[in-house]
Amino acid sequence: MAQAVRERHLFRLAYGVLALAFWVSVAGFTYLMTRPNHSEPVPWSTWKPASADLTGAREIAQRVAGKYKLDSGGQLVAIQEHPPVVQGLDLEAVGIRRTGGNGKLDPYIALYGGRRTLIYAFCGLGQNCAIPGATADGVDHLLRREALEVALYSFKYLDRVDQVVSLLPPTAGATDQRSNAVFLRKDEFAEALKRPLHDLLPQTRPPVPSQVGTQEKNLIDALTGQHTYPAQFEPLPDGDAILVLQRAQGT
Repeated sequence: MAQAVRERHLFRLAYGVLALAFWVSVAGFTYLMTRPNHSEPVPWSTWKPASADLTGAREIAQRVAGKYKLDSGGQLVAIQEHPPVVQGLDLEAVGIRRTGGNGKLDPYIALYGGRRTLIYAFCGLGQNCAIPGATADGVDHLLRREALEVALYSFKYLDRVDQVVSLLPPTAGATDQRSNAVFLRKDEFAEALKRPLHDLLPQTRPPVPSQVGTQEKNLIDALTGQHTYPAQFEPLPDGDAILVLQRAQGT
């Protein structure tokens, strides 16, 4: 009789322990599922414009331009933002065409609508937008890096911007004095816009022209080299304009 009572007592004790363990696990699971998530996502950048329109583009232009310096310490260029309007003409399209082997122009190999285009005009602080003392090899790479940075900020934070055209001033020693343009499209940077800007451009402070290293040059060439063209605006018969980007034969 005493043995039976003892066994019943042990059974009840074991059952109680199992029941307690079950409810503890349920409570723990419920807590994990309902507790607030304190791990905040990493921000894309440490700064962002206050506006998502052309005013925001102006903020981006001023913010980025102020970071890029010459070896002398002066600012590399000033940047002016523009809507898709050229000398009072609406920008109807951005067209890429290639020069034929006989020197004639082939038909356009790509055409993009111009309505959702943002234009940044780069201007050196010298006469006729020249860049004073711009003799270092890294000037061209820094200009294209700057064009990349303003485009990325614009794609990330501005509304209705699908492509960015950055008009660059001629660099010292350039044989072709036509303006070059860096033409970047948002869909080509979809993956980069999902990760922090620091992942793509690790140097928070850009180098001066004489200190642009080989690794930095290779990165800039990879991201902008095939997107940099001699450029000119041409009027269209309907009164709008087209931005013509010239690609060399064989590229």
